[in-house]
Amino acid sequence: MESETCPVCGGDRRISNAFGGSSATCPACHGSGRRTASEGFHDVTKTKPSHYRTANEPQAAKKRPDWPESFAFIQLAKEVRASESCEEETKDKLIREIVDYERTHAQMTKTFSRIVRKQLRPAPAETK
Repeated sequence: MESETCPVCGGDRRISNAFGGSSATCPACHGSGRRTASEGFHDVTKTKPSHYRTANEPQAAKKRPDWPESFAFIQLAKEVRASESCEEETKDKLIREIVDYERTHAQMTKTFSRIVRKQLRPAPAETK
């Protein structure tokens, strides 16, 4: 089989830039001047175990924290825990809201703290 010349560089082994005059090795033939044999399918999948995870592995990185980390959010969570007017389920729900808000906003706002404290108040007694 007779090999053909490279269609990109025409067998010159180099390609040049028309604007600056610089030249480089031909990317198609890699400087051989001849057309490379077609290798067909080139597998580019990653084969190292670190490149993929199986479904059975525990996902420790995705575990959500159950207590806030910054000072202002910790203080608000302590207020929620110390509240005597709420049930435990409500307290747990409020603490989850505090943790979620901390993850998304990173700073405590007065509005958020007012909303949480308002939910801690006992329900007003109905008068007739």
